[in-house]
Amino acid sequence: MKLKKLIVALLSSMTVLQAVAQKTKPSLQQELDTMMVWFTGEFDNFQQVWMEKRDSVKPDLMHEHIHSIFAPVQVPAFGKHVFYVKQYMDGNPKKIYRQRLYSFGIDAVEKAIRLDIYSFPVDSLYYDAHLQPEKLRNLSPEQLITTPGCGVFWKRNGDHFIGYMKPKACNVVSKRTGKRIYITDSLKLTRDEIWIRDEAEDEDGNYVFGHKGKIPHMLKRSVYYSAWMVVQNPLKQNEYFTMRNLRLHNQGDKVRFVTEKGEPTKYWLELSEVVYGKDLNVLKLAIYEDGKPEAIAYTWGNTDAKRLGINMRSLQAGVTLETKK
Repeated sequence: MKLKKLIVALLSSMTVLQAVAQKTKPSLQQELDTMMVWFTGEFDNFQQVWMEKRDSVKPDLMHEHIHSIFAPVQVPAFGKHVFYVKQYMDGNPKKIYRQRLYSFGIDAVEKAIRLDIYSFPVDSLYYDAHLQPEKLRNLSPEQLITTPGCGVFWKRNGDHFIGYMKPKACNVVSKRTGKRIYITDSLKLTRDEIWIRDEAEDEDGNYVFGHKGKIPHMLKRSVYYSAWMVVQNPLKQNEYFTMRNLRLHNQGDKVRFVTEKGEPTKYWLELSEVVYGKDLNVLKLAIYEDGKPEAIAYTWGNTDAKRLGINMRSLQAGVTLETKK
């Protein structure tokens, strides 16, 4: 009898705990709100590429260096949660390889957050549209291009979100080969990183694109610093050229020093998060000179450092973490 009562008590306790868990579990709307905060910003995989070069990874397994901008914009016809997306390569903002408009919402059937992706018919008309929002405000879905079946679904899994496509749902016919190409997108989003794995194969299972080792591009959130640099005039030892009001993000951003007269010098300033040894993450501020692959000077500190500086007498530089206004 005592055993029976104990079992009943345990079952009752489990029922109560399940009910509490259901009540405390975030709703899809709450998860969407959280995801929109995490998704907003800029991300870069400089560190991943830097480590692959350091470790002499085979060329066909090297990742491209990509930078992604996810900027919230107001485009009423696409819903409440809309982002302008710009992705470029090799740290060059002009080397754009993808530009999109993203619209997020709740999919009740899939019980997930749904991302619909739109491309522009003429990309050049919308470059950096997040800085000129009037370019986007009056757009409608009919004016842009979307491919049925290529929506991405997101579900929260503990401290991150997982993004996925339905199997074989996203496909197009290649204009070059006439074969159908199946595209898949696997993603992971945390507070400070987004991992992207785009892949495609044709109807015969042949590789079309994607990382051959099936390792995602691992992009870290870019944090901006204000920066300045001073360079001694090589012709006048008591004269210095100063460059102020610079902005550098911490994921491998690099800028050439230019004099007040607009004359470019041979020096560059770079800010990056790198890994020394196996697991020592540091923030590195470095000065480079044209024709020299290694930094001619650098300093480093904790990855959350608010300020770093270099003083070589003839060359000086510093960065300060930008604070939100």
